[in-house]
Amino acid sequence: MLEQMNTQSSRSGAGRAFLCLHGHFYQPPREDPFSGILPVEPGATPYANFNEKITAECYRPNAEAGNFASISYDLGPTLAAWLEQAHPDVYRLIIEADQQHVARYGVGNALAQAYNHTILPLATTRDKRTQIVWGLSDFRHRYRREAHGMWLAETAVDLESLDLLAQYGVTYTVLAPWQAATPIDPTEPYIIPLFDGRSITVFFYNAPLSGGVSFDWNTTSNADLFATSYLPGHLVKEKQEAGQDQLILIATDGELYGHHKPWRDKFLSHLIQHGAPDYGFEVCTLERYLLAHPATREAQLRVPSAWSCGHGVARWQSGCECTEGDSSWKAALHDALERLARHGDRLFEQYAGETLLDPWAARDDYLPLRNGWETAESFWARHGKGQHAPEDALLARRTLMLLEAQYYLQYSFTSCGFFFEDLDRIEPRNDIAFARRAISLIWQALGIDLQRGFLEDLSKARSWRRPLNGADLYRQLSIKPQGLLPPLPLTSAQKQGPDEQESVA
Repeated sequence: MLEQMNTQSSRSGAGRAFLCLHGHFYQPPREDPFSGILPVEPGATPYANFNEKITAECYRPNAEAGNFASISYDLGPTLAAWLEQAHPDVYRLIIEADQQHVARYGVGNALAQAYNHTILPLATTRDKRTQIVWGLSDFRHRYRREAHGMWLAETAVDLESLDLLAQYGVTYTVLAPWQAATPIDPTEPYIIPLFDGRSITVFFYNAPLSGGVSFDWNTTSNADLFATSYLPGHLVKEKQEAGQDQLILIATDGELYGHHKPWRDKFLSHLIQHGAPDYGFEVCTLERYLLAHPATREAQLRVPSAWSCGHGVARWQSGCECTEGDSSWKAALHDALERLARHGDRLFEQYAGETLLDPWAARDDYLPLRNGWETAESFWARHGKGQHAPEDALLARRTLMLLEAQYYLQYSFTSCGFFFEDLDRIEPRNDIAFARRAISLIWQALGIDLQRGFLEDLSKARSWRRPLNGADLYRQLSIKPQGLLPPLPLTSAQKQGPDEQESVA
């Protein structure tokens, strides 16, 4: 295919125009972290919940139309896990689309995603590593190959995150053009220099076209008109005249093709099959394009930055004008979750360290064990002291509960909890529920309660629309009795901090 693309270009004597459409397909975890059940969501009527609604309007029609085989896409791990269980036929079609692309072109068209849709620039180095490793592990299990590209939540980026991607074999990602600190031409990829001689390739998407497809109904009303009236104006004339190939990349949330915008799955199908190719644009995917057109120029980035915040990453940390109202609740909620995570990390390192060679390496490797992709024997052989599980079954169980607490602490930083305008929404409630699940697991494992300090911190996060705060949301959670089991017997003395004295109420 590389030879074919170059030969066709040279025969024509003119640069070829390629079109890549990237869909970021993702849904946050909506399951109750105690029961694992998705609650009924009245706003999704006539469907039971939004996962079902969006599947019917977007994932299924795009999968059945074969659109996933022609576009570049990432399928978020939390969405993939739900689809695999709830709609295995849709899930299978999406996964097979990448396999078909590999068979045809020698490279895939699916990208991995950092696991929990965490804003990586706001995470610790250790948590960035875990998010990347879990995302790659999830991708490897589903697609049966290594991921070469990774989508970052909200395209939020800093150099450390990119460097970690490069360390784990990721070769490219996608960013917004305003995340570049130096002038760039979005019709070609760029090399971003990193640390110790490492680098990564970045594709900058076309902002006017991506914004039009996302927010302007008229832009996507006719695929032929889009190909003839919208696309050509975004090619660089000098490159055309010089016979240079160029790429137009349109990157959007995948859900707009049928959910956010009804019937746009049909627009996508026609654009792929007829609109673009009939009017001189070859539909291509990122890795396929990169195979024939490796980046040659370097660029520098604005860091930290993201595609949906003009204030760095303040939207998910301190709050900013990107959302209406008083956004100071975001800083208070983020501080509460960070403080809880620090307490949880200290306890994990101390107590899991009694049975694990390296608790943090074991955490990075926990996902296959948790999801049943690996046996307990294999996990303990790699990570257990003495290359096996402890003889004391209670110690083994305690270690696994602490690993599970770490799993939910990672979930508590899901970016959706900070994206919108007020604390009194389902997304912040879900992040608080994940934190509550971690607190319960730590209590069950160790008899150490992190609840009191967390509630004090949560009370500082206040809704500007209603007279309630984060502690109120925490108390409103419906907790099953099994979430409050008495703690396991301990085999070593506990070292309790000032916020770890009370039992869970």
